[in-house]
Amino acid sequence: MARRLTTNNQINTFINRVIGEANHHAPGVAQVILPLSQAVRARLNLAQDRVEVYERLGQMARTCWVTLGGKKYAFSYNYKAKKIDLRNRSIQGSLIYQFDNQTTAPSIRRVVAGL
Repeated sequence: MARRLTTNNQINTFINRVIGEANHHAPGVAQVILPLSQAVRARLNLAQDRVEVYERLGQMARTCWVTLGGKKYAFSYNYKAKKIDLRNRSIQGSLIYQFDNQTTAPSIRRVVAGL
């Protein structure tokens, strides 16, 4: 089940929690989460676009879906690659890009601008 985040405070809380968990469990992506979220949020219009977070047993997980301009994208941690996958429509959709702490700010901006 997915929970829709409708306010900036809800999104901030989610991002901060994901960063905290990444610091403990996925340090190879912990530093890219904030700049990636900032690039996405710069394009986000909460009146039209959607941010949804996977919810399991009443608790928010780390997988999220963002709909920008009517197109849906999934962000999830790839345990095997130790990177954040950006996929088309769902966590099983076609891979668009993988992010980790080595991903540069210009690369993040370029990928997000292309969404």
